[in-house]
Amino acid sequence: MNANVMIFMLVCTAVFIVGAINTAYQIYKMVELDAAARELKHSKVLGFFAMNGNNSPGLLFYLIVRRKYPIIHMSEESRMEIEVRKKRAGVGLIFLAMGATGVVVFISQM
Repeated sequence: MNANVMIFMLVCTAVFIVGAINTAYQIYKMVELDAAARELKHSKVLGFFAMNGNNSPGLLFYLIVRRKYPIIHMSEESRMEIEVRKKRAGVGLIFLAMGATGVVVFISQM
């Protein structure tokens, strides 16, 4: 295997991992902010459960549970922070897709 191909695969793998970690963290923070605005107990734990899992069962569980609790108080600052985190999660997904595409392309060439 060519050294350039190996280096490119390592770079694509690193981009993939950075995208995955960034997306998971942004989901964690968005759920934490939303749970705090709805005055749910243990908002950090809910955020942690929402970000992990292969099919995100924690996120689905949170979305089902939160329907029972209306937003009691959310400052404009929190709303803006959630919007910024949505954009950051989108960037993380782009990194994830680019890294995965690069890895798949170079694995198929082996």
